[in-house]
Amino acid sequence: MNYATFGQRVLAQIIDLLWMVPMALILQVLLYGNAAFDPDLHARYGAELVSWTVPAVIIIDLWIRYQATPGKIVMRIRIVDAATGGAPTVWQYVSRYAGYLISGLILGVGYLWVLFDERRQAWHDKIAGTVVILAD
Repeated sequence: MNYATFGQRVLAQIIDLLWMVPMALILQVLLYGNAAFDPDLHARYGAELVSWTVPAVIIIDLWIRYQATPGKIVMRIRIVDAATGGAPTVWQYVSRYAGYLISGLILGVGYLWVLFDERRQAWHDKIAGTVVILAD
């Protein structure tokens, strides 16, 4: 397998932020109107739940359908099962997404792990048993 580089993965993430951040803002405004900009909104309306759940569902759905997010598609990389090279299971995708939190916990060391790992796996990849490879 030809593993994606750290740079390819970072660029894919930056590309994804270009659509995810506006989407999240639009969703907040659609749900809460002008109150979306109220600093107390999170405590009153559970906006945090929306802010975390909707992107998770969208990203996991993209992974299931395409083994990639739009950023990964543009960078021509995709997520595969580390053992078989095939499509990961839904559980692997869910655990991979949950692993993002762990990867970022200690100053992002779990993401930087890609720089030192033989298979260029971040911690969330190790947790889920996935790798990111160059698409065919």
